[in-house]
Amino acid sequence: MITDYLYRQLLQTVNEYGDLVETRNHLTKSCCDLDPVIFTQTPLVTLRKTAWKLALIEMEWFMSGDMKCPDELMPWWKDQLGHGGMYRGGYSHQYRRSGYSGSFDQIKYILNGLRNNPNSRRLVMTTWNPLDMSTITELNHNTLTPSCCHGSLVQLFVRECRVSLTAYQRSADLLLGVPHNWIQYWALLLYFAHHSNLQAGSLRWIFGDAHIYQEESHLETVKAFLQYHSHPEVDNSFTLCYNPSVETQGVPEFKASDFVMEGMIPEPRVLTKPKLL
Repeated sequence: MITDYLYRQLLQTVNEYGDLVETRNHLTKSCCDLDPVIFTQTPLVTLRKTAWKLALIEMEWFMSGDMKCPDELMPWWKDQLGHGGMYRGGYSHQYRRSGYSGSFDQIKYILNGLRNNPNSRRLVMTTWNPLDMSTITELNHNTLTPSCCHGSLVQLFVRECRVSLTAYQRSADLLLGVPHNWIQYWALLLYFAHHSNLQAGSLRWIFGDAHIYQEESHLETVKAFLQYHSHPEVDNSFTLCYNPSVETQGVPEFKASDFVMEGMIPEPRVLTKPKLL
């Protein structure tokens, strides 16, 4: 699959040419000058199993405005949350309650723009509020609470009745994060396209700091990926689809259950799994 080929090339580049950098939580190999990647079909990594359904549940949480982490996501988030499973100042807060008054809904803003002014160059949303991000560990009373990562900046463009999405990812964990982030933002593109009566175009992904943690289980997984010689193919055998019957008025909820993967996802060829850091 073409996504697997691109993903493997990214891993190889960072593994071979990345700089060793001591970061907040671990030693990494890091590149800050990778070329963007562009997807015009479902960007699902299949070399190793990608928990795409859980990734969409996570995006549902981010889009909901609810700061309490869902039970299904506790294995991913349990050590990084505040009291009572809350994630204050994070993705949900930024998407739906940003601004000085805490009442600006960025999703509503984007939908209104796509529907009423699709040629606008201001179809931009961000999860990066510098004040909130500088104090997020204090907000959550947890030094492990992460700053907002994937999709720090998102911009949408409409051309010839097709909407495309460009995402800038300030910090990209190539093994644990990126495969899930790609499918999340492809789903977000499908959501915006449907609710603005447009066709889905492309997803353009720009990396800030792309890195591989130098932890034993991560390095074993990278080695397994790089030993598997995949080749690009024109078409995937599967497609993520959004329920066409979802009502488009107002600001519809983003629900993971409204998405289905049509077609056959191949069995993973790499079975090793990096542990959470």
